[in-house]
Amino acid sequence: MMKSVLFSLLISLPATATVPAELQQLFEQARYQQLLTDIAATPSARQDPDIMLLQVRTLIQQQFLEEANTLLNELVREHPEHSAIITQAALNKFVLANTGSVFNARKRASDALALLQKAVALAPTNFQAQHALVSFYQTAPANVGGSKELALQQALQLGGIDVIQGVLAQVTIAVNEDRINDAMQLLDQQLQYTPSNTDLLLRKAALLLQQRSHLAAQQTYMKVLPLLNDPSQQQSAQFQIGRLAVFSGRYQKEGILALENYLQYYEGSQQTRLPRAKLRLAQLYVRDGELSKARGLYAEIANYLSDEQDFIDARRELANQLAQL
Repeated sequence: MMKSVLFSLLISLPATATVPAELQQLFEQARYQQLLTDIAATPSARQDPDIMLLQVRTLIQQQFLEEANTLLNELVREHPEHSAIITQAALNKFVLANTGSVFNARKRASDALALLQKAVALAPTNFQAQHALVSFYQTAPANVGGSKELALQQALQLGGIDVIQGVLAQVTIAVNEDRINDAMQLLDQQLQYTPSNTDLLLRKAALLLQQRSHLAAQQTYMKVLPLLNDPSQQQSAQFQIGRLAVFSGRYQKEGILALENYLQYYEGSQQTRLPRAKLRLAQLYVRDGELSKARGLYAEIANYLSDEQDFIDARRELANQLAQL
């Protein structure tokens, strides 16, 4: 649980607003190779902590966690009061502690906890760091600093800074304790006061998705989509609206449009969800009678290597459908 929660935070840190717009756009469109090339060609990049942070996030998106860790160690030394860099370094170490050698795990976890505590001390409104600290306290073993009491204390302190973020922290605690109904109740109670808050709506949609409440999740993503301003969040919502149309059997036209927009946005990129988006769109095309389009998309994923059984099974089912039509 700790690994999945912290990795989701690791890859969802907010955009770096002070970097050149063209670099930020490449990141948002998952054009990571081009972005790294352009950063390398920017003479002042190494002296700009925000551009370097963008480079780190690009490495992480491509699963180069050790390379990111090496660069982050340097950046933390060079920019000891940059809360966002410290947060990124902490989260990366947390994930490495859960995926790497057991001999390094405890040291990395304790180092990361210290960094995360520093990031929060430097910038209490760094909500990514706050949520990561709550998640770590809640799920980590006691011998590396985990404490359910500290998790609750941190969540309550966060609520004193920002009510909505405090609610989200308490939702995380409830989910980690398998109190899903309590988590949903917390979200619904706050949504009565702030019905258009995108953080709450996205968390509710994700929780409904976790419960396999496909139609309710799809409707929630459809509600939040026009409220979103962040391009990555917009595209993630469109992906979910499309794939959930396959499972709910509802809003097929909306699902097709959402996935078509998603594929257009990420065309030619290193977005790892592209094969799944093509698979789900092909399935919707079959239902809509667009067999030529479905066959075209199937051809693009027929030889895609995947070790995810649900993808393999769904692709096989699609192939059988197309063979019979």
